[in-house]
Amino acid sequence: MHHAIEAGRIETIEHLETLSDGTAGALEFGTITFDFCKSVVDHSITVSEKEIASAMKDFIGEHQMMIEGAAGVAIAGFLKENEKYRDKKVLIVICGGNISNQTLVEVLK
Repeated sequence: MHHAIEAGRIETIEHLETLSDGTAGALEFGTITFDFCKSVVDHSITVSEKEIASAMKDFIGEHQMMIEGAAGVAIAGFLKENEKYRDKKVLIVICGGNISNQTLVEVLK
């Protein structure tokens, strides 16, 4: 979605392996989410796999709650730009525990 919004159109992109399965796929042409996101998203950033893993590991350790990679993306994005939000109320949606045992072991190393 980030790349499509930047380009102003849905483009074919290479599918890369990521901890965040929920954000891994390319957008399908004709999808309704693209126009919706263009209308409500003011700013987006990208984060690295290392940043996702670190955010997941820290959250799991701090809160003893399982999260999936997409939640790690949200946390990592906030941490990457947290100075922008100093003295502001921030909500981060933490979603599911859809993560394989193998991936969890890799994250927690």
